[in-house]
Amino acid sequence: MSLCLLGVTPGPGLLFGLMLVSAIVGGYAARLVHVPRVVGFLLGGVALRFLLYTVFDAADGGAAQQALESAAEPLRPIKDLALGLILFTIGGAFERSKLRAAGPRIFKISTLEIGLVLGFVFAGSGLVTMVVQPAYGIAQNLVLALLLATAAVATAPAATLFVLQEYEAKGPITDTVLGLTGMNNIVCIILFHSVFLALASLGAINTTGTLAEHLWPALWFTTVGSVALGIVAGTAISIIHAKLPIAETLLVFFALFILFGAGEKWLWEDRGVSFNFLLTALVMGAVFANVAIDSQKLESTLRIVAAPIFAGFFVMAGYGLHLTDLGHMGWLGGGYVLCRYLGKALGCRLGVRWALWPERADGRLGPALLCQAAVVIGLAAFVERYWQSELASRFATVVLGSVVVFELVGPLLLKRCVVQAGEVKAMTLLRRAGVITEGSPIVRITLQSLGRLFGLRFNRRTADREQMLVEDIMRTNVQFIRASATFDEVLHAVERSTYSHFPVVDDDEAFAGVIHFSDVRDVIYDPTLSELITAVDLADPNSISVPTDMTLTKLLDAFTSQNVGVLPVVERTGGKRIVGIVEQRDLLRALHRPQEAP
Repeated sequence: MSLCLLGVTPGPGLLFGLMLVSAIVGGYAARLVHVPRVVGFLLGGVALRFLLYTVFDAADGGAAQQALESAAEPLRPIKDLALGLILFTIGGAFERSKLRAAGPRIFKISTLEIGLVLGFVFAGSGLVTMVVQPAYGIAQNLVLALLLATAAVATAPAATLFVLQEYEAKGPITDTVLGLTGMNNIVCIILFHSVFLALASLGAINTTGTLAEHLWPALWFTTVGSVALGIVAGTAISIIHAKLPIAETLLVFFALFILFGAGEKWLWEDRGVSFNFLLTALVMGAVFANVAIDSQKLESTLRIVAAPIFAGFFVMAGYGLHLTDLGHMGWLGGGYVLCRYLGKALGCRLGVRWALWPERADGRLGPALLCQAAVVIGLAAFVERYWQSELASRFATVVLGSVVVFELVGPLLLKRCVVQAGEVKAMTLLRRAGVITEGSPIVRITLQSLGRLFGLRFNRRTADREQMLVEDIMRTNVQFIRASATFDEVLHAVERSTYSHFPVVDDDEAFAGVIHFSDVRDVIYDPTLSELITAVDLADPNSISVPTDMTLTKLLDAFTSQNVGVLPVVERTGGKRIVGIVEQRDLLRALHRPQEAP
Protein backbone atom coordinates (compact mmCIF):
# COMPACT_ATOMS: atom_id res chain seq x y z
CA MET A 1 0.00 0.00 0.00
CA SER A 2 1.36 3.42 -0.92
CA LEU A 3 2.19 6.11 1.60
CA CYS A 4 -0.42 8.45 0.17
CA LEU A 5 -3.17 5.86 0.70
CA LEU A 6 -2.14 5.71 4.35
CA GLY A 7 -2.89 9.41 4.60
CA VAL A 8 0.65 10.69 5.06
CA THR A 9 0.60 13.23 2.23
CA PRO A 10 1.27 16.71 3.68
CA GLY A 11 -1.70 18.68 4.91
CA PRO A 12 -2.38 22.24 3.69
CA GLY A 13 -0.40 23.87 6.50
CA LEU A 14 2.69 21.72 6.02
CA LEU A 15 2.38 22.03 2.25
CA PHE A 16 2.30 25.83 2.39
CA GLY A 17 5.31 25.82 4.70
CA LEU A 18 7.19 23.69 2.20
CA MET A 19 6.13 26.11 -0.52
CA LEU A 20 7.62 29.06 1.34
CA VAL A 21 10.87 27.11 1.81
CA SER A 22 10.81 26.37 -1.93
CA ALA A 23 10.34 30.10 -2.55
CA ILE A 24 13.46 30.89 -0.51
CA VAL A 25 15.55 28.26 -2.29
CA GLY A 26 14.17 29.15 -5.73
CA GLY A 27 14.66 32.87 -5.12
CA TYR A 28 18.33 32.45 -4.22
CA ALA A 29 18.90 30.08 -7.14
CA ALA A 30 17.38 32.66 -9.50
CA ARG A 31 19.71 35.29 -8.09
CA LEU A 32 22.74 33.09 -8.73
CA VAL A 33 21.90 32.69 -12.42
CA HIS A 34 20.71 36.32 -12.82
CA VAL A 35 17.07 35.66 -13.71
CA PRO A 36 13.93 37.20 -12.14
CA ARG A 37 12.92 35.63 -8.85
CA VAL A 38 9.48 34.77 -10.19
CA VAL A 39 11.15 32.17 -12.43
CA GLY A 40 12.87 30.70 -9.38
CA PHE A 41 9.57 30.62 -7.48
CA LEU A 42 7.77 28.87 -10.34
CA LEU A 43 10.52 26.28 -10.77
CA GLY A 44 10.59 25.85 -6.99
CA GLY A 45 6.91 24.89 -7.12
CA VAL A 46 7.55 22.49 -10.01
CA ALA A 47 10.45 20.89 -8.12
CA LEU A 48 8.40 20.61 -4.91
CA ARG A 49 5.58 18.81 -6.67
CA PHE A 50 8.03 16.45 -8.37
CA LEU A 51 9.78 15.73 -5.06
CA LEU A 52 6.54 15.06 -3.19
CA TYR A 53 5.23 12.88 -5.99
CA THR A 54 8.47 10.87 -5.91
CA VAL A 55 8.22 10.42 -2.15
CA PHE A 56 4.51 9.56 -2.14
CA ASP A 57 4.49 7.75 -5.46
CA ALA A 58 1.64 5.28 -5.84
CA ALA A 59 1.68 2.52 -8.37
CA ASP A 60 -2.09 1.99 -8.07
CA GLY A 61 -3.92 4.45 -10.27
CA GLY A 62 -2.06 7.70 -9.60
CA ALA A 63 -3.51 8.25 -6.13
CA ALA A 64 -0.50 10.33 -5.10
CA GLN A 65 -1.14 12.80 -7.90
CA GLN A 66 -4.76 13.23 -6.85
CA ALA A 67 -3.86 13.47 -3.17
CA LEU A 68 -1.25 16.18 -3.77
CA GLU A 69 -3.73 18.22 -5.79
CA SER A 70 -6.35 17.84 -3.06
CA ALA A 71 -3.85 19.00 -0.43
CA ALA A 72 -3.36 22.29 -2.31
CA GLU A 73 -7.06 23.04 -2.75
CA PRO A 74 -7.58 24.55 0.78
CA LEU A 75 -4.86 27.09 -0.10
CA ARG A 76 -7.16 28.75 -2.63
CA PRO A 77 -7.91 31.77 -0.33
CA ILE A 78 -4.20 32.64 -0.38
CA LYS A 79 -4.24 32.58 -4.19
CA ASP A 80 -7.37 34.74 -4.24
CA LEU A 81 -5.75 37.23 -1.86
CA ALA A 82 -2.56 37.41 -3.92
CA LEU A 83 -4.44 37.84 -7.20
CA GLY A 84 -6.66 40.50 -5.69
CA LEU A 85 -3.66 42.47 -4.41
CA ILE A 86 -1.88 42.19 -7.75
CA LEU A 87 -4.86 43.29 -9.87
CA PHE A 88 -5.56 46.08 -7.38
CA THR A 89 -1.99 47.35 -7.82
CA ILE A 90 -2.19 47.06 -11.61
CA GLY A 91 -5.34 49.19 -11.47
CA GLY A 92 -3.21 52.02 -10.11
CA ALA A 93 -1.78 52.40 -13.62
CA PHE A 94 -5.10 54.03 -14.53
CA GLU A 95 -4.61 56.92 -12.11
CA ARG A 96 -5.76 60.16 -13.71
CA SER A 97 -2.42 61.96 -13.88
CA LYS A 98 -0.75 58.89 -15.42
CA LEU A 99 -3.53 58.58 -17.98
CA ARG A 100 -3.15 62.21 -19.01
CA ALA A 101 0.51 61.55 -19.73
CA ALA A 102 0.41 58.05 -21.20
CA GLY A 103 -3.28 57.35 -21.88
CA PRO A 104 -3.36 58.19 -25.62
CA ARG A 105 -0.13 56.25 -26.17
CA ILE A 106 -1.42 53.21 -24.28
CA PHE A 107 -4.73 53.31 -26.16
CA LYS A 108 -3.06 53.35 -29.58
CA ILE A 109 -0.54 50.63 -28.75
CA SER A 110 -3.17 48.48 -27.06
CA THR A 111 -5.58 48.79 -29.99
CA LEU A 112 -3.08 47.44 -32.50
CA GLU A 113 -1.58 44.87 -30.14
CA ILE A 114 -4.95 43.38 -29.21
CA GLY A 115 -6.19 43.53 -32.79
CA LEU A 116 -3.17 41.71 -34.22
CA VAL A 117 -3.13 39.09 -31.44
CA LEU A 118 -6.80 38.32 -32.15
CA GLY A 119 -6.21 38.18 -35.90
CA PHE A 120 -2.98 36.17 -35.84
CA VAL A 121 -4.12 33.58 -33.28
CA PHE A 122 -7.57 33.15 -34.86
CA ALA A 123 -6.14 32.72 -38.35
CA GLY A 124 -3.26 30.50 -37.24
CA SER A 125 -5.31 28.31 -34.89
CA GLY A 126 -8.15 28.05 -37.39
CA LEU A 127 -5.81 26.91 -40.14
CA VAL A 128 -4.08 24.32 -37.94
CA THR A 129 -7.36 22.88 -36.62
CA MET A 130 -8.66 22.45 -40.15
CA VAL A 131 -5.59 20.39 -41.00
CA VAL A 132 -5.04 18.31 -37.83
CA GLN A 133 -8.61 17.75 -36.63
CA PRO A 134 -11.00 18.00 -39.62
CA ALA A 135 -13.42 15.52 -38.02
CA TYR A 136 -14.86 18.22 -35.75
CA GLY A 137 -16.08 20.29 -38.70
CA ILE A 138 -15.38 23.83 -39.79
CA ALA A 139 -17.85 25.50 -37.41
CA GLN A 140 -16.57 23.85 -34.23
CA ASN A 141 -12.92 24.34 -35.20
CA LEU A 142 -13.57 28.05 -35.79
CA VAL A 143 -15.25 28.29 -32.36
CA LEU A 144 -12.16 26.78 -30.77
CA ALA A 145 -9.89 29.15 -32.72
CA LEU A 146 -11.97 32.17 -31.68
CA LEU A 147 -11.83 31.22 -27.98
CA LEU A 148 -8.06 30.67 -28.20
CA ALA A 149 -7.63 34.06 -29.89
CA THR A 150 -9.59 35.86 -27.15
CA ALA A 151 -7.67 34.10 -24.39
CA ALA A 152 -4.36 35.03 -26.06
CA VAL A 153 -4.98 38.74 -25.37
CA ALA A 154 -4.43 38.38 -21.60
CA THR A 155 -1.10 39.26 -19.99
CA ALA A 156 -0.31 37.79 -16.56
CA PRO A 157 -0.54 40.70 -14.10
CA ALA A 158 1.19 38.79 -11.29
CA ALA A 159 4.47 37.97 -13.03
CA THR A 160 4.57 41.37 -14.78
CA LEU A 161 4.13 43.38 -11.59
CA PHE A 162 6.50 41.22 -9.56
CA VAL A 163 9.37 41.54 -12.06
CA LEU A 164 8.96 45.32 -12.31
CA GLN A 165 8.93 45.69 -8.53
CA GLU A 166 11.87 43.34 -8.06
CA TYR A 167 14.10 45.41 -10.34
CA GLU A 168 12.66 48.73 -9.12
CA ALA A 169 11.90 49.68 -12.73
CA LYS A 170 10.73 53.24 -13.18
CA GLY A 171 10.03 55.24 -16.34
CA PRO A 172 7.69 55.64 -19.31
CA ILE A 173 8.17 52.10 -20.63
CA THR A 174 7.44 50.63 -17.18
CA ASP A 175 4.27 52.72 -16.93
CA THR A 176 3.27 51.68 -20.44
CA VAL A 177 3.80 47.97 -19.68
CA LEU A 178 1.58 48.26 -16.59
CA GLY A 179 -1.08 50.15 -18.51
CA LEU A 180 -1.06 47.65 -21.38
CA THR A 181 -1.26 44.76 -18.90
CA GLY A 182 -4.35 46.29 -17.33
CA MET A 183 -5.96 46.95 -20.72
CA ASN A 184 -5.20 43.41 -21.94
CA ASN A 185 -6.90 41.82 -18.96
CA ILE A 186 -9.94 44.09 -19.05
CA VAL A 187 -10.48 43.39 -22.76
CA CYS A 188 -9.75 39.66 -22.42
CA ILE A 189 -12.15 39.08 -19.51
CA ILE A 190 -15.03 41.07 -21.01
CA LEU A 191 -14.50 39.89 -24.59
CA PHE A 192 -14.03 36.20 -23.75
CA HIS A 193 -17.21 35.91 -21.69
CA SER A 194 -19.14 37.96 -24.24
CA VAL A 195 -17.98 35.72 -27.11
CA PHE A 196 -18.57 32.49 -25.19
CA LEU A 197 -22.07 33.41 -24.04
CA ALA A 198 -23.01 34.89 -27.43
CA LEU A 199 -21.93 31.68 -29.18
CA ALA A 200 -23.84 29.67 -26.58
CA SER A 201 -27.00 31.70 -27.22
CA LEU A 202 -26.62 31.05 -30.96
CA GLY A 203 -26.22 27.32 -30.39
CA ALA A 204 -22.60 27.13 -31.54
CA ILE A 205 -21.57 26.08 -28.00
CA ASN A 206 -23.50 23.49 -26.02
CA THR A 207 -23.51 24.62 -22.38
CA THR A 208 -24.25 22.63 -19.27
CA GLY A 209 -25.51 23.26 -15.75
CA THR A 210 -27.28 26.39 -14.54
CA LEU A 211 -25.30 28.53 -16.98
CA ALA A 212 -27.46 27.23 -19.82
CA GLU A 213 -30.50 28.78 -18.12
CA HIS A 214 -28.90 32.15 -17.29
CA LEU A 215 -26.79 33.10 -20.31
CA TRP A 216 -27.55 36.80 -20.51
CA PRO A 217 -27.67 37.46 -16.75
CA ALA A 218 -24.28 35.73 -16.59
CA LEU A 219 -22.89 38.10 -19.24
CA TRP A 220 -24.35 41.10 -17.43
CA PHE A 221 -22.89 40.10 -14.07
CA THR A 222 -19.48 39.21 -15.54
CA THR A 223 -19.02 42.55 -17.30
CA VAL A 224 -21.12 45.50 -16.12
CA GLY A 225 -21.76 43.95 -12.71
CA SER A 226 -18.05 43.41 -12.09
CA VAL A 227 -17.20 47.00 -13.03
CA ALA A 228 -19.99 48.37 -10.81
CA LEU A 229 -18.90 46.21 -7.88
CA GLY A 230 -15.31 47.39 -8.35
CA ILE A 231 -16.40 51.04 -8.27
CA VAL A 232 -18.41 50.55 -5.08
CA ALA A 233 -15.64 48.54 -3.36
CA GLY A 234 -12.93 51.00 -4.45
CA THR A 235 -14.93 53.93 -3.06
CA ALA A 236 -15.62 52.08 0.19
CA ILE A 237 -11.99 51.13 0.77
CA SER A 238 -10.96 54.73 0.05
CA ILE A 239 -13.25 55.96 2.84
CA ILE A 240 -12.05 53.23 5.20
CA HIS A 241 -8.43 54.06 4.35
CA ALA A 242 -9.03 57.70 5.32
CA LYS A 243 -10.83 56.94 8.57
CA LEU A 244 -9.08 53.88 10.02
CA PRO A 245 -5.44 53.22 10.99
CA ILE A 246 -3.40 51.39 8.40
CA ALA A 247 -3.44 48.11 10.38
CA GLU A 248 -7.24 48.02 10.51
CA THR A 249 -7.47 49.06 6.87
CA LEU A 250 -5.32 46.06 5.92
CA LEU A 251 -7.64 43.72 7.82
CA VAL A 252 -10.66 45.03 5.91
CA PHE A 253 -8.68 44.98 2.67
CA PHE A 254 -7.56 41.35 3.01
CA ALA A 255 -10.98 40.18 4.17
CA LEU A 256 -12.62 41.84 1.19
CA PHE A 257 -10.43 40.08 -1.37
CA ILE A 258 -10.81 36.66 0.27
CA LEU A 259 -14.60 37.12 0.38
CA PHE A 260 -14.69 38.24 -3.24
CA GLY A 261 -12.59 35.28 -4.38
CA ALA A 262 -14.68 32.73 -2.48
CA GLY A 263 -17.93 34.47 -3.37
CA GLU A 264 -17.21 34.36 -7.10
CA LYS A 265 -16.68 30.59 -7.02
CA TRP A 266 -19.76 29.98 -4.84
CA LEU A 267 -22.04 32.01 -7.06
CA TRP A 268 -20.86 30.23 -10.23
CA GLU A 269 -21.31 26.79 -8.72
CA ASP A 270 -24.59 27.50 -6.93
CA ARG A 271 -26.33 30.04 -9.18
CA GLY A 272 -24.63 29.75 -12.55
CA VAL A 273 -23.95 33.51 -12.65
CA SER A 274 -21.33 35.59 -10.88
CA PHE A 275 -19.15 38.67 -11.09
CA ASN A 276 -15.55 38.37 -12.30
CA PHE A 277 -13.22 38.70 -9.32
CA LEU A 278 -10.16 39.77 -11.32
CA LEU A 279 -11.98 42.51 -13.22
CA THR A 280 -13.55 43.72 -9.97
CA ALA A 281 -10.15 43.95 -8.24
CA LEU A 282 -8.62 45.83 -11.18
CA VAL A 283 -11.45 48.40 -11.28
CA MET A 284 -11.27 48.69 -7.51
CA GLY A 285 -7.56 49.58 -7.72
CA ALA A 286 -8.19 52.19 -10.41
CA VAL A 287 -10.92 53.86 -8.34
CA PHE A 288 -8.78 53.82 -5.20
CA ALA A 289 -5.80 55.38 -7.01
CA ASN A 290 -7.99 58.25 -8.21
CA VAL A 291 -10.15 59.07 -5.17
CA ALA A 292 -8.24 57.94 -2.06
CA ILE A 293 -6.42 60.43 0.15
CA ASP A 294 -2.69 59.60 0.24
CA SER A 295 -3.10 56.32 -1.65
CA GLN A 296 0.68 55.81 -1.58
CA LYS A 297 0.52 55.02 2.14
CA LEU A 298 -1.47 51.84 1.58
CA GLU A 299 0.46 50.87 -1.56
CA SER A 300 3.86 51.16 0.15
CA THR A 301 2.62 49.09 3.10
CA LEU A 302 1.25 46.41 0.80
CA ARG A 303 4.61 45.99 -0.94
CA ILE A 304 6.11 44.87 2.38
CA VAL A 305 3.19 42.94 3.88
CA ALA A 306 2.33 41.10 0.66
CA ALA A 307 5.85 39.81 -0.08
CA PRO A 308 5.38 36.33 1.49
CA ILE A 309 1.89 36.10 -0.01
CA PHE A 310 3.25 36.75 -3.49
CA ALA A 311 6.10 34.29 -2.98
CA GLY A 312 3.68 31.58 -1.90
CA PHE A 313 1.38 32.41 -4.80
CA PHE A 314 4.07 31.92 -7.42
CA VAL A 315 5.25 28.66 -5.87
CA MET A 316 1.62 27.50 -5.89
CA ALA A 317 1.43 28.49 -9.55
CA GLY A 318 4.53 26.39 -10.27
CA TYR A 319 3.12 23.57 -8.14
CA GLY A 320 0.01 23.62 -10.35
CA LEU A 321 1.89 23.66 -13.66
CA HIS A 322 1.58 20.39 -15.55
CA LEU A 323 4.73 19.96 -17.60
CA THR A 324 3.14 16.97 -19.29
CA ASP A 325 0.78 19.39 -21.04
CA LEU A 326 3.73 20.51 -23.14
CA GLY A 327 3.84 17.11 -24.80
CA HIS A 328 0.10 17.20 -25.56
CA MET A 329 -0.04 20.67 -27.13
CA GLY A 330 0.73 19.36 -30.60
CA TRP A 331 0.73 21.50 -33.70
CA LEU A 332 -2.17 23.57 -32.42
CA GLY A 333 -0.25 24.52 -29.25
CA GLY A 334 2.84 25.38 -31.23
CA GLY A 335 0.84 27.55 -33.61
CA TYR A 336 -0.88 29.28 -30.68
CA VAL A 337 2.44 30.15 -29.01
CA LEU A 338 4.01 31.41 -32.25
CA CYS A 339 1.00 33.46 -33.36
CA ARG A 340 0.55 35.05 -29.92
CA TYR A 341 4.21 36.11 -29.91
CA LEU A 342 3.98 37.54 -33.43
CA GLY A 343 0.75 39.38 -32.65
CA LYS A 344 2.11 41.07 -29.55
CA ALA A 345 5.52 41.87 -31.02
CA LEU A 346 4.24 43.30 -34.30
CA GLY A 347 1.21 44.97 -32.71
CA CYS A 348 3.32 46.87 -30.19
CA ARG A 349 5.88 47.80 -32.82
CA LEU A 350 3.22 49.33 -35.07
CA GLY A 351 1.42 50.86 -32.09
CA VAL A 352 4.55 52.68 -30.94
CA ARG A 353 4.97 54.15 -34.40
CA TRP A 354 1.30 55.14 -34.56
CA ALA A 355 1.66 56.90 -31.22
CA LEU A 356 4.80 58.69 -32.50
CA TRP A 357 6.57 57.70 -29.31
CA PRO A 358 10.15 59.00 -29.47
CA GLU A 359 11.61 56.31 -27.20
CA ARG A 360 12.97 53.27 -29.04
CA ALA A 361 10.46 50.92 -27.46
CA ASP A 362 8.93 49.35 -30.54
CA GLY A 363 11.04 46.19 -30.46
CA ARG A 364 10.80 45.59 -26.71
CA LEU A 365 7.20 46.10 -25.62
CA GLY A 366 5.64 43.10 -27.36
CA PRO A 367 7.88 40.41 -25.81
CA ALA A 368 7.50 42.15 -22.44
CA LEU A 369 3.76 41.34 -22.51
CA LEU A 370 4.08 37.57 -23.05
CA CYS A 371 3.58 36.43 -19.43
CA GLN A 372 0.30 34.53 -19.20
CA ALA A 373 -1.16 32.59 -16.29
CA ALA A 374 -3.96 33.31 -13.82
CA VAL A 375 -6.55 34.83 -16.15
CA VAL A 376 -6.30 32.12 -18.83
CA ILE A 377 -6.13 29.34 -16.23
CA GLY A 378 -9.48 30.60 -14.95
CA LEU A 379 -10.82 30.72 -18.51
CA ALA A 380 -9.68 27.14 -19.13
CA ALA A 381 -11.52 25.95 -16.02
CA PHE A 382 -14.62 27.89 -17.12
CA VAL A 383 -14.59 26.32 -20.60
CA GLU A 384 -14.06 22.79 -19.30
CA ARG A 385 -16.93 23.23 -16.87
CA TYR A 386 -19.53 24.71 -19.20
CA TRP A 387 -18.70 23.57 -22.77
CA GLN A 388 -20.04 20.10 -23.54
CA SER A 389 -17.52 19.14 -26.18
CA GLU A 390 -14.26 17.26 -26.53
CA LEU A 391 -12.82 20.53 -27.80
CA ALA A 392 -13.14 22.01 -24.30
CA SER A 393 -10.35 19.74 -23.05
CA ARG A 394 -8.38 20.58 -26.19
CA PHE A 395 -8.71 24.28 -25.38
CA ALA A 396 -7.53 23.67 -21.80
CA THR A 397 -4.55 21.57 -22.93
CA VAL A 398 -3.31 24.23 -25.36
CA VAL A 399 -3.81 27.12 -22.94
CA LEU A 400 -2.28 25.39 -19.91
CA GLY A 401 0.65 24.11 -21.94
CA SER A 402 1.34 27.62 -23.24
CA VAL A 403 1.25 28.91 -19.66
CA VAL A 404 4.29 26.75 -18.90
CA VAL A 405 6.14 28.34 -21.83
CA PHE A 406 5.11 31.95 -21.28
CA GLU A 407 5.51 31.97 -17.50
CA LEU A 408 9.10 30.77 -17.75
CA VAL A 409 10.15 32.84 -20.78
CA GLY A 410 8.01 35.94 -20.28
CA PRO A 411 9.70 37.28 -17.11
CA LEU A 412 13.12 37.03 -18.78
CA LEU A 413 11.94 39.08 -21.76
CA LEU A 414 10.27 41.62 -19.48
CA LYS A 415 13.49 42.06 -17.52
CA ARG A 416 15.41 42.51 -20.78
CA CYS A 417 12.92 45.16 -21.89
CA VAL A 418 13.21 47.45 -18.85
CA VAL A 419 16.98 46.93 -18.49
CA GLN A 420 17.66 47.82 -22.13
CA ALA A 421 15.34 50.79 -21.78
CA GLY A 422 17.54 52.15 -19.00
CA GLU A 423 14.73 52.07 -16.42
CA VAL A 424 16.62 49.84 -13.98
CA LYS A 425 19.49 51.34 -11.98
CA ALA A 426 22.91 49.75 -12.31
CA MET A 427 23.06 49.41 -8.53
CA THR A 428 19.93 47.25 -8.57
CA LEU A 429 21.43 44.89 -11.15
CA LEU A 430 24.72 44.73 -9.27
CA ARG A 431 22.96 44.02 -6.01
CA ARG A 432 20.88 41.27 -7.65
CA ALA A 433 24.09 39.78 -9.08
CA GLY A 434 25.79 39.84 -5.68
CA VAL A 435 28.48 42.34 -6.69
CA ILE A 436 27.38 44.89 -4.08
CA THR A 437 26.82 43.49 -0.61
CA GLU A 438 24.76 45.26 1.97
CA GLY A 439 27.51 46.02 4.45
CA SER A 440 29.70 43.23 5.79
CA PRO A 441 28.75 39.56 5.41
CA ILE A 442 25.94 38.76 7.80
CA VAL A 443 27.72 35.83 9.42
CA ARG A 444 30.70 37.99 10.34
CA ILE A 445 28.45 40.77 11.64
CA THR A 446 26.53 38.30 13.80
CA LEU A 447 29.69 36.74 15.25
CA GLN A 448 31.15 40.16 15.98
CA SER A 449 27.95 41.16 17.80
CA LEU A 450 28.06 37.93 19.78
CA GLY A 451 31.71 38.59 20.66
CA ARG A 452 30.92 42.11 21.87
CA LEU A 453 28.15 40.67 24.04
CA PHE A 454 30.81 38.65 25.90
CA GLY A 455 33.40 41.44 25.84
CA LEU A 456 35.42 39.99 22.95
CA ARG A 457 36.84 41.94 20.00
CA PHE A 458 37.57 40.80 16.46
CA ASN A 459 39.55 42.37 13.65
CA ARG A 460 37.05 43.94 11.30
CA ARG A 461 36.92 45.81 8.07
CA THR A 462 34.40 48.59 7.40
CA ALA A 463 32.50 48.89 4.17
CA ASP A 464 33.96 51.48 1.81
CA ARG A 465 31.25 53.55 0.20
CA GLU A 466 33.87 55.38 -1.84
CA GLN A 467 33.80 52.38 -4.18
CA MET A 468 30.26 53.28 -5.27
CA LEU A 469 29.82 55.91 -7.97
CA VAL A 470 27.00 57.99 -9.40
CA GLU A 471 26.65 55.55 -12.33
CA ASP A 472 25.63 52.84 -9.85
CA ILE A 473 22.47 54.67 -8.74
CA MET A 474 21.57 56.90 -11.72
CA ARG A 475 18.61 56.46 -14.04
CA THR A 476 19.21 56.67 -17.77
CA ASN A 477 15.74 56.53 -19.33
CA VAL A 478 14.77 60.14 -18.69
CA GLN A 479 13.11 62.56 -21.08
CA PHE A 480 15.21 65.71 -21.46
CA ILE A 481 13.81 68.99 -22.75
CA ARG A 482 15.34 70.36 -25.91
CA ALA A 483 16.71 73.89 -25.71
CA SER A 484 14.52 74.95 -28.64
CA ALA A 485 11.28 73.57 -27.11
CA THR A 486 8.39 76.02 -26.93
CA PHE A 487 6.73 76.86 -23.64
CA ASP A 488 3.78 74.59 -24.49
CA GLU A 489 6.20 71.71 -25.09
CA VAL A 490 7.86 72.45 -21.76
CA LEU A 491 4.47 72.36 -20.04
CA HIS A 492 3.69 69.03 -21.72
CA ALA A 493 6.97 67.55 -20.43
CA VAL A 494 6.35 68.94 -16.94
CA GLU A 495 2.85 67.47 -16.87
CA ARG A 496 4.13 63.98 -17.69
CA SER A 497 7.08 64.08 -15.29
CA THR A 498 7.21 63.08 -11.63
CA TYR A 499 10.08 65.50 -10.92
CA SER A 500 10.19 69.21 -10.15
CA HIS A 501 13.48 69.93 -11.95
CA PHE A 502 13.91 69.37 -15.70
CA PRO A 503 17.32 69.12 -17.46
CA VAL A 504 17.67 70.98 -20.77
CA VAL A 505 19.99 69.79 -23.55
CA ASP A 506 21.12 71.37 -26.79
CA ASP A 507 21.21 69.72 -30.20
CA ASP A 508 24.46 67.93 -29.30
CA GLU A 509 22.94 66.40 -26.13
CA ALA A 510 25.12 68.76 -24.06
CA PHE A 511 23.82 70.00 -20.73
CA ALA A 512 22.38 73.52 -21.04
CA GLY A 513 20.83 74.07 -17.61
CA VAL A 514 17.85 73.07 -15.48
CA ILE A 515 14.29 74.37 -15.53
CA HIS A 516 12.81 74.60 -12.04
CA PHE A 517 9.10 74.17 -11.48
CA SER A 518 8.95 77.59 -9.86
CA ASP A 519 10.21 79.17 -13.08
CA VAL A 520 7.43 77.52 -15.08
CA ARG A 521 4.86 78.58 -12.51
CA ASP A 522 5.94 82.23 -12.77
CA VAL A 523 5.56 82.29 -16.57
CA ILE A 524 2.34 80.33 -16.83
CA TYR A 525 0.22 83.32 -15.79
CA ASP A 526 1.72 85.58 -18.46
CA PRO A 527 0.37 84.42 -21.87
CA THR A 528 2.27 87.09 -23.77
CA LEU A 529 5.62 86.08 -22.31
CA SER A 530 4.94 82.36 -22.74
CA GLU A 531 4.66 82.80 -26.52
CA LEU A 532 8.10 84.40 -26.76
CA ILE A 533 10.35 82.17 -24.70
CA THR A 534 11.84 78.73 -25.28
CA ALA A 535 13.22 76.12 -22.92
CA VAL A 536 16.74 77.55 -22.92
CA ASP A 537 15.35 80.90 -21.76
CA LEU A 538 13.80 79.23 -18.74
CA ALA A 539 16.83 77.08 -17.91
CA ASP A 540 19.08 78.14 -15.03
CA PRO A 541 22.59 78.26 -16.53
CA ASN A 542 24.16 78.13 -13.08
CA SER A 543 22.74 74.70 -12.33
CA ILE A 544 25.37 72.06 -11.82
CA SER A 545 25.67 68.56 -13.24
CA VAL A 546 27.53 65.61 -11.77
CA PRO A 547 29.71 63.10 -13.65
CA THR A 548 29.11 59.36 -13.72
CA ASP A 549 32.46 58.74 -11.97
CA MET A 550 31.73 60.96 -8.95
CA THR A 551 31.72 59.19 -5.56
CA LEU A 552 28.59 59.13 -3.44
CA THR A 553 30.25 61.18 -0.72
CA LYS A 554 30.89 64.03 -3.14
CA LEU A 555 27.40 63.57 -4.60
CA LEU A 556 25.93 64.12 -1.12
CA ASP A 557 27.87 67.39 -0.88
CA ALA A 558 26.48 68.43 -4.27
CA PHE A 559 22.91 67.77 -3.20
CA THR A 560 23.49 69.66 0.05
CA SER A 561 24.82 72.74 -1.76
CA GLN A 562 22.05 72.78 -4.40
CA ASN A 563 19.03 71.86 -2.25
CA VAL A 564 17.30 70.00 -5.11
CA GLY A 565 15.78 66.54 -5.43
CA VAL A 566 17.50 65.51 -8.66
CA LEU A 567 20.71 66.34 -10.46
CA PRO A 568 21.58 65.78 -14.14
CA VAL A 569 24.44 63.37 -14.85
CA VAL A 570 27.06 63.86 -17.57
CA GLU A 571 29.11 61.07 -19.08
CA ARG A 572 32.38 61.75 -17.20
CA THR A 573 34.32 64.36 -15.28
CA GLY A 574 34.65 67.39 -17.53
CA GLY A 575 32.12 66.01 -20.01
CA LYS A 576 29.14 67.89 -21.38
CA ARG A 577 26.91 65.16 -22.81
CA ILE A 578 24.07 64.39 -20.41
CA VAL A 579 23.29 60.70 -19.90
CA GLY A 580 20.76 60.58 -17.07
CA ILE A 581 19.71 61.88 -13.68
CA VAL A 582 20.32 60.87 -10.09
CA GLU A 583 17.70 61.28 -7.37
CA GLN A 584 18.49 62.31 -3.82
CA ARG A 585 16.30 59.55 -2.39
CA ASP A 586 18.30 56.89 -4.27
CA LEU A 587 21.50 58.37 -2.84
CA LEU A 588 20.11 58.30 0.70
CA ARG A 589 18.98 54.71 0.23
CA ALA A 590 22.46 53.71 -0.93
CA LEU A 591 24.14 55.53 1.95
CA HIS A 592 21.81 53.95 4.47
CA ARG A 593 23.39 50.53 4.16
CA PRO A 594 24.21 48.99 7.57
CA GLN A 595 27.57 49.98 9.06
CA GLU A 596 29.49 48.20 11.76
CA ALA A 597 29.67 49.87 15.12
CA PRO A 598 33.09 51.40 15.89
